Amino acid sequence: MGSYNILIVSDGTGETANRMLKAAMLQFREDIVISRHSNIRTEGQIREILQEASNGRILVVHTFVTPELRDFIRTAAEEEGAQCIDLIGPIMGNLSSFFETSPEAEPGLLHRVDAEYFARIDAIEYAIRHDDGRSVNEIDTANIVLLGVSRTSKTPLSIYLAQEGQTVANIPIVQGIRIPDEIFQIDQEKIVGLSIDPERLAVIRRARLLQLGVTDSSYADLARIKEELSYAHTMFIQNPTWPVIDVTGKSLEELAHEVLDSLFGKGRGL
Repeated sequence: MGSYNILIVSDGTGETANRMLKAAMLQFREDIVISRHSNIRTEGQIREILQEASNGRILVVHTFVTPELRDFIRTAAEEEGAQCIDLIGPIMGNLSSFFETSPEAEPGLLHRVDAEYFARIDAIEYAIRHDDGRSVNEIDTANIVLLGVSRTSKTPLSIYLAQEGQTVANIPIVQGIRIPDEIFQIDQEKIVGLSIDPERLAVIRRARLLQLGVTDSSYADLARIKEELSYAHTMFIQNPTWPVIDVTGKSLEELAHEVLDSLFGKGRGL
């Protein structure tokens, strides 16, 4: 049997077709040659691709959003003796019937969605690398820096904001320990202080100790907590450009809105 040539042809990146093809090929043991052709927008480009791949058995897999190019590549593939698979046309037709409207047929939209997705993944990885004071030497690259005592939702809030594409670092405030000098060397308008009701924090910390199986600790002592929060508030007062957000009883979504509004203005939203 001759070689199998599969051409992925797309008006975008071709990544969708590439992933689907690889998933399907896991069920086959054939020896194939795959070539991907991205950002194809003209009939001349399609014709040139097909003519260059005239050896062996050819399968064309495409994801054109415009009906004209879908029709052309099907006809051109038949003329070259190649088989053709349209991955996106059928589903767009069904969706068009379901919604009773015509699709936008704008190339490259999926690439923009993919770019946003990968930007969010990068932001989540950033939040993990810069959690709890880690990699403080890179803190100038963060969009948002959160400061607060232990268990004021710094980490979950960082991850939530990262899912919205924000690069977030968080720094713990520990009584009697100076926060890193790097904090004062960056743009102070990207820093947000987090506060909480002391009684509520005591409940949260006791639950954490119970989860860890620790019973003898001053970590959840109310008097100590009040001292820690007083220490943090003194720092916040000394740095009046830092907005301070009370996290008591609020969801992560509410907190994220408050952080973004305080830094970027009302209506920034998620």
